Amino acid sequence: MTYENIKTAILTVLVLLSGILTWNIWTYQPNYESVGNQKTVNEVSIATQKEIRKIVKPHQVIYHVEGKQYGAIDNDHIDKIMNVITKWKFYDVKKYPGRITDFNDRIAQGANTEIIFPDEVPIELYKRVLNIDDKDLPKFDFDRIIIKTETQQKQEGIIYFYSQRNQQVYESNVNPSFINDFAANYYRNAGRLTPYFEHDISDIKRIYLPSDPIDMVKYTYYQNPLDSEKFKEALFKDPSFVQRSVSDYGEEYTDDASKMTVDSQTNMIYYVNPIRDRESVIGTSNVLQKSIEFVNSHGGWTEAYRYVYKDDFNQRVLFRLYSKEGYPIFNQMGMSEIEQQWGQLEISRYIRPGFHLELPLNPDVKTKKLPSGQKALELLEKRKDFNPDLLGNLMPGYYMTQGPGDSPLILLEPGWFYQYEQEWHELVWEEGLKNGLE
Repeated sequence: MTYENIKTAILTVLVLLSGILTWNIWTYQPNYESVGNQKTVNEVSIATQKEIRKIVKPHQVIYHVEGKQYGAIDNDHIDKIMNVITKWKFYDVKKYPGRITDFNDRIAQGANTEIIFPDEVPIELYKRVLNIDDKDLPKFDFDRIIIKTETQQKQEGIIYFYSQRNQQVYESNVNPSFINDFAANYYRNAGRLTPYFEHDISDIKRIYLPSDPIDMVKYTYYQNPLDSEKFKEALFKDPSFVQRSVSDYGEEYTDDASKMTVDSQTNMIYYVNPIRDRESVIGTSNVLQKSIEFVNSHGGWTEAYRYVYKDDFNQRVLFRLYSKEGYPIFNQMGMSEIEQQWGQLEISRYIRPGFHLELPLNPDVKTKKLPSGQKALELLEKRKDFNPDLLGNLMPGYYMTQGPGDSPLILLEPGWFYQYEQEWHELVWEEGLKNGLE
């Protein structure tokens, strides 16, 4: 065998060996142990999650018909309206080119429909609810969606997004067939709804009040406490390090950074992270979205809560409980509210009810007749030291109280409520004034 033959044989063996090793590497499957579907975080669901449209929703619809106003606050009507407009395609969103000073009067005098929200809504968030076809959507807040109901067949339909607080208007277009269908199914039947009248608080602030007395149902609910251990699992980063203690007023859960208190008398839950609470806050436009996602993360929507207020600068958001008809529910101690305040990155305060309302216990339906909006306004204006410029709103609603003694009952009493210097109060017809309902 010559030297060349030997070299060729060795190279052939090496090539075959390399191929075998390469094949083994490609086809090798290590024998890993099965670890199953282990969770890296604690997943807690206290009640339910909810879509944005169920949390951020209007509280009033007003139809302007030949100089008169008709409207509704009930859930069924508002849900039907929103189901309609969320199917529309909005396009060409731009700033309103006209004068804002004339906008209010033109809306009230024309054939328009106002869909009114409790507070400012960021369009960045609500574009998840509406079908907006606009890649360069400007950033703005609004508290009213206004449908210009008179639209000719060949004209584009016009929708306004109006902010009373900021005195800004943006307009958008929709297919005119949408407006015509809306007019036929809703606007032309508006005369069957509750009559309202407009009240100008200032040159830029207008509210709508019912013209006639209102019959409202009194409710009694059984108060069912929520499991505080589930809130511990949901709110603390590592629940295994949380210490629980019991006192005369309730329970307290603490770790090295946070504290959660459960008040046994009011069944309120107070969670605070003092470290986050001391952070300097830079206002951001997504605080409402963060707040909704935070409650959704532990299924915390135990009742029909709605978004009612946000403070972008201080990163504070408030959700309020509403009755099944669509009336807001107030309580001095916050028993009808979910409040959040954020630090730079994390929640710093979370205050909410620690109970769930069972089905109403009323064996016999009891109602209470409330005076008209005009009567309520007259009584309010007669109050000593009342400054009409400080009035924010006036509306019928419910006041939540606990049953007598150690009763597990929750009572909802109808009444008139007004917002004055950013705080809510109940309008009492006898002498005296109830405490603020901030």
